[in-house]
Amino acid sequence: MLPDMSDVLTEWEQDVILKTVTTTTVDFIPTSTVASEPLKAVIQPAKKEALNPDSLDWSREYLMVHSKQLLTLGQFIEYKGRDFKIIDTAGYNDYGFSEAVAEETKVALL
Repeated sequence: MLPDMSDVLTEWEQDVILKTVTTTTVDFIPTSTVASEPLKAVIQPAKKEALNPDSLDWSREYLMVHSKQLLTLGQFIEYKGRDFKIIDTAGYNDYGFSEAVAEETKVALL
């Protein structure tokens, strides 16, 4: 059995908002809805050198997000009044937490 490492996050967690966008199509008209929920997560700057430099937009900010809640690709984190889209996740769920890389959207809040 693998150790539950989620307790390590507790000391550095802060309140952010997790947003999930769902798009449905009715009569060929797409409609998007945004569901938001509070999330406690550890937020830190992502080291751009550790990311794929060929796919980076160097004008955007990137974050590493660690949470006890499952994070999935395409979700958004609202942090300091800006939205960041989750573009990569790591497989630490067996250790009791999720890790993700989020990219600044540079558009109005959802």
